[in-house]
Amino acid sequence: MHTMTELVIESRRRPSLACGLRELWAFRDVVWAFAERNVRLKYKQAVLGVAWAIIQPLAFLAIFVALFGRVVSVSGAGVPYPAAALAALVPWMFLQTAVSFGAQSLLMDSALLRKVYFAREAAVLGAVLGSSLDFAIGVGMLLVLGPILGAHLSWYVLAVAPLWLVLMLLASGLAMAAGALIVYYRDFRYALPLLIQLWLFASPVAYPMSAVPAQWRTVYAILNPAAGILDAFRRTLAQGGPPNLALLAVSGAASLAVALGGYLVFKSMERGFADVV
Repeated sequence: MHTMTELVIESRRRPSLACGLRELWAFRDVVWAFAERNVRLKYKQAVLGVAWAIIQPLAFLAIFVALFGRVVSVSGAGVPYPAAALAALVPWMFLQTAVSFGAQSLLMDSALLRKVYFAREAAVLGAVLGSSLDFAIGVGMLLVLGPILGAHLSWYVLAVAPLWLVLMLLASGLAMAAGALIVYYRDFRYALPLLIQLWLFASPVAYPMSAVPAQWRTVYAILNPAAGILDAFRRTLAQGGPPNLALLAVSGAASLAVALGGYLVFKSMERGFADVV
């Protein structure tokens, strides 16, 4: 007489946030490896190499000066428009590049994704981290060129490091959410560049925060977390003063919420990445 054994297969439960973060920490070397590889591939066949990290913000600066230099007033800043615009352009270029490359990293690494197991967010975070080289070069260029354009440098430039960390948080959250969506909805891959360009004009890059009515600035920083961070860069790198801590705190909290939300969206969708990508 044969006994029948009932076999029950349960789907694996989604790991908790703490477990996911522990796994990510265990794969931290993989994040760094992705970052190094992305930097090498980005400039491997580029004739000008890392010089593009300087050319791009300067090209945008020339356009902004031509279009807005005479109509936008940096009231109360005490610095010329080119210096104020460049101080916001450098961090914006990092944010734009980090989100763009991070969002497409899963598709770019699709073959690896199907063959090897690793924390899937490592590919996205590696792309974001790899974009930091351009940011470092841009800041160095700004420190040299800024005073020539009329920027006032002071010891507040030391705030660049913590401001970069907040910007990294925002870029990582957006890149993870966008990357997960692109895997399943390829149309989003083509819509993303347009959305980023619209985001540029919705952020205080070509214009200062003073262009926004005072009573709306907090709401503005909540809806657009980049606003308070970019304003802080402009204040520290161009005006030589401290950031607006209240506004920066709002943007920092909103960036943390975006990072957490982006990570949760990513983890909720990652199970099918290897099958769909």
